[in-house]
Amino acid sequence: MTEQRDEFDSPWKDILEAYFQDFMQFFFPQMHADTDWNRGYDFLDQELRQVVRDAELGKRLVDKLVKSLETQW
Repeated sequence: MTEQRDEFDSPWKDILEAYFQDFMQFFFPQMHADTDWNRGYDFLDQELRQVVRDAELGKRLVDKLVKSLETQW
């Protein structure tokens, strides 16, 4: 019998994208205060996969990589 694994990682990442500013304000208040949120940010999921050394070994769960569109981070 094959054990079915629930997928909990992707929903959390979707929530992180939807509420990124709130996440930063709660967990990293000083960085949130120092950020000009009007300049925007991008999630770099494809770029993160490129730097993961063993990405070609199959399905991998990776963290989120966020690029600020400002240069002060």
